[in-house]
Amino acid sequence: MYYEVHGEGEPLVLIHGIFDITGWAQQIPFFAESYKVIVFDNRGIGRTDTTKPPYTIEQMADDTAGLMEAIGINRAHILGYSMGGLIAQELAIRYPERVKGLALAASYARLNPIGLDRTKLLMRMFQEGVNPEMVVRNFFLWGFSDRFFENEGQVNAAISNFLNPPFPHPPEGLEGQVQAFLHYNGLNRLHQITAPTLVVTGREDILTPVKLAEELAAGIPNARLIIIDDAAHGFIFEDPARFN
Repeated sequence: MYYEVHGEGEPLVLIHGIFDITGWAQQIPFFAESYKVIVFDNRGIGRTDTTKPPYTIEQMADDTAGLMEAIGINRAHILGYSMGGLIAQELAIRYPERVKGLALAASYARLNPIGLDRTKLLMRMFQEGVNPEMVVRNFFLWGFSDRFFENEGQVNAAISNFLNPPFPHPPEGLEGQVQAFLHYNGLNRLHQITAPTLVVTGREDILTPVKLAEELAAGIPNARLIIIDDAAHGFIFEDPARFN
């Protein structure tokens, strides 16, 4: 597993979705002013090994706990974004002693039927060789707000960055991650989470709608829910200052 440590203070582990650690570029400097920030690439992406699929969210939660143990982090605040939120909640269920506080951003306990079909369609486009730019543009329509699309230059730059990552995503690893979150359903175990929990979502999130965040917060004892206006699924990228 590839990981980095930034800053000093109480440990804060950031767990991303289908991005490598470069997806936290706008968060690492901010949080490192107050915390010891641990970021890493999940299996199958970035500079971490691509093992043979299938992958599961439970497996990636075990990976996270194993990394914490290996680098001497007994207990930490955990922030999970999108698929990383699934890994974070599973970590809190399986290893409650390791989680001091939990923040789940743009996440859910289970995908709704339309979310499942959207994701399956995206993977079909990917597998059947549809022009990669068209696949990414399609994905961005689900992931970002109206404000983001008002700036065409910003959209084109983001698409170019997505299509040309510094550490290309192995197709096998990407598919393994997608299958992991497609099959995950932690709804009936949310009550096992004992850590203080914050659930944050954007009111304009199409990919993981507000009702999924509400369901997530309702299932976790004493969780606090914040809904951010004028924000969509990708709000950590398009409005990082407000998210941070």
